[in-house]
Amino acid sequence: MALLLLVTLFSTGCAEETVDARVARLHKKMFTIDTHNDFSMWLATPDGDFGVKGGQVSFQQMHDGGLDAAFFAAYQDQGPIDTEFHRFAREYADTLILLLKQYAEQNSELGAIATSIKEMKALKKAGKVSLFLSIENACCLGDSLPLVRYYYDQGVRMIGLTHNGNNAIADAGTTKVKLHGGLSDFGKEAIAEMNRLGIVIDLSHASRDATLQAVRVSKTPIIASHSCVFAVRELSRNLTDEEILAIAENGGVIHLALDAWLLRYGPDYSAASLDDFMKHLRYIIDLVGIDHVGVGSDFDGGGGLIGCKDMSEYHNLTQRLIEDGFSDEDIIKIWGGNFLRVFEQVERYAKEQR
Repeated sequence: MALLLLVTLFSTGCAEETVDARVARLHKKMFTIDTHNDFSMWLATPDGDFGVKGGQVSFQQMHDGGLDAAFFAAYQDQGPIDTEFHRFAREYADTLILLLKQYAEQNSELGAIATSIKEMKALKKAGKVSLFLSIENACCLGDSLPLVRYYYDQGVRMIGLTHNGNNAIADAGTTKVKLHGGLSDFGKEAIAEMNRLGIVIDLSHASRDATLQAVRVSKTPIIASHSCVFAVRELSRNLTDEEILAIAENGGVIHLALDAWLLRYGPDYSAASLDDFMKHLRYIIDLVGIDHVGVGSDFDGGGGLIGCKDMSEYHNLTQRLIEDGFSDEDIIKIWGGNFLRVFEQVERYAKEQR
């Protein structure tokens, strides 16, 4: 009789899955990917020279929060566009990449460097997390096209065109000076080379003109690794409807930052929460659909919200998506499925060129 009652409960839907159980099931099933963090800045300057306190990113926190993979950026602050600075930027980028590789080696029981979707999937199967190398601000390329291949060979699989200053590739979104009117001629060549090799192109921090031009020039979809919505928070760093539509029309993805400054108005950024994140997420979904949104925290570089202050709290974001009525399919897309679609196209195009 008891067995019959249990069967009846399941068949009538009375024995519903709890939210916690659904969160756990989804994180086991799906691939969760964070497309931007600045952990390398903390590795390079643990004393806080950049105002970076650290503590939001680690392999252990990725495990605790159910995060499978993250792009760890070698951040470049912009300087003069000249030979001397380009040499310095290249040396600094090399140093950060070396530090990230050393971190992965020292914590090999928890995770490893990945350079492809295949390697990421193998690491998840082995119970480990993946560290993908990226560059934030391509000033380390200077105006040398062979350096794109150099960084690809170093394991870099994503390059952000600019930071908060124009470089030899493109104009930045936070400066009024239009040096190139968007992309430079070298910038267009660099994008073609990134396409050829299999490097994801990141438009966060790029100017409006550079973003729209890059989408047209690139042979593969382009992403914004950590940006938010201008219509919700009017800020030069955030993406306009025109930019969002262009990125989506090319099959790309906008990864929302967990960065209070980008998400909300007001002096008390410490009060920013997942409520603010959801406003931007809903806006993009309403504008271009569920296939063009993702997550790029900016942890250890400005990210952190009430309810999701570091990578160990990523289950809370999944729970919030469930509570807001998102289906399993939608959550899988937001957490990594959309980015994997882009990465697969990037890898496939590069393979075809070879």
